[in-house]
Amino acid sequence: MALKAFGKACVSGVFSFGAGTAVTSVRQHLVRQGGDGRRSVASGWERESFRGTAVSLLGGLDVALSALAGASPLVACSATRAAGGAAMLAGSVGAIAGYVDDHLEAKFPAQGKGFRGHLGALKRGQVTSGLVKIVSIGVGSLGAAAVLAASRESARPAMRVGGELMIDALLIAGTANFINLLDLRPGRALKATGLAALPHVGASTPGSAPLAGSLIGVALAGLPSDLRGETMLGDLGANALGAQFGVLLANQKSLPLKASLLSGVIALTLVSEKVSFSQVISRNDILRALDQWGVPGVNSAGA
Repeated sequence: MALKAFGKACVSGVFSFGAGTAVTSVRQHLVRQGGDGRRSVASGWERESFRGTAVSLLGGLDVALSALAGASPLVACSATRAAGGAAMLAGSVGAIAGYVDDHLEAKFPAQGKGFRGHLGALKRGQVTSGLVKIVSIGVGSLGAAAVLAASRESARPAMRVGGELMIDALLIAGTANFINLLDLRPGRALKATGLAALPHVGASTPGSAPLAGSLIGVALAGLPSDLRGETMLGDLGANALGAQFGVLLANQKSLPLKASLLSGVIALTLVSEKVSFSQVISRNDILRALDQWGVPGVNSAGA
């Protein structure tokens, strides 16, 4: 069973890598063919990186499209339809909500950063793009969790089904947000997603292995330009990828495990309001080496 699941994960990974590479190549070709019109094609899609250089959010669009392409074949098979459908729904809503926060933030400014900033603006009667994103991802995550719940055994007690539904929804939404919190350095969010998906390539739960393979393939396809500092995921790419990873976690059978994972995601999110992940990573030799692996011009021992 494990070998069969591993095989499905490999096939999905290869397909998603191919889809991601194709999406990126086509998009880059269209931008190049724009000539003088390149600025209009990429208008509003550039941001300033932590180094002060220009970085394109189009990498997030590439990742979101390839993630949706990678999950789409799962919907065609009855055994994996629930996982595929949930991944498609959560990923699509995450991408749309992320686009709003990436491109409409200036029109709906927050009062500070993080959840506190959005809630502070709401107290003043202002709706921020971040708040719209939070609500949208929450609704999409609940819908994705409902898709997963509908595929489970009907013999389960109603109380467990309801409790598991809420845990799954919060896990999907929380993971979408957490992956976005990691998108502060080249390749960090993609590495974290790909590595965290690895243990699931042999999972026996229907849909988990191919979805894990898809996420790994998407991460590998998106890494080169992200590591070079040419592109970043932005909210669009990070929320889409994170939401699909959340579906992978929610697709497990163990309710206690999912509750533990949710507690960890919530704890890390709360810590991020006070502590810089980048500073923590820079002070740990192993984490720093992993974070800087593959970044041109940076060795694992240097800054």
